Amino acid sequence: MFSMSQDPEDEDGQLHTLGLLERLRSETNLVRGAYGGLYERVDKLLREIENPNLHDIANMSFRVELWDRHALHIRWVIAAAGSVFLARAAFEEAIKQWPDQKLTLRQGIMLISEHPPPLGNPR
Repeated sequence: MFSMSQDPEDEDGQLHTLGLLERLRSETNLVRGAYGGLYERVDKLLREIENPNLHDIANMSFRVELWDRHALHIRWVIAAAGSVFLARAAFEEAIKQWPDQKLTLRQGIMLISEHPPPLGNPR
């Protein structure tokens, strides 16, 4: 139990402690305000992700990929589509944009088409 002493030396210590408690309360109010704003911003972003107008990326299994100059690693996924027809159109447009680059059209690991085509195997 906390009690105020009549001793002047104890009173200075108690006033100092009360001052520290007031500063602590002030600091926690600042932190609460900062986190309150953060919570609102994160909540707003999560609501945007839930927007039903966004495409369902998980169901876009067709990918148009641009490879590095050694054709060892995918440098960039140019397009993702849920339809082979849209993926094919994106692949054809990618060939026009990057005619000298290796491009692939795949569904998962299955290769559908590649540019330039392998020797002896026209698209």
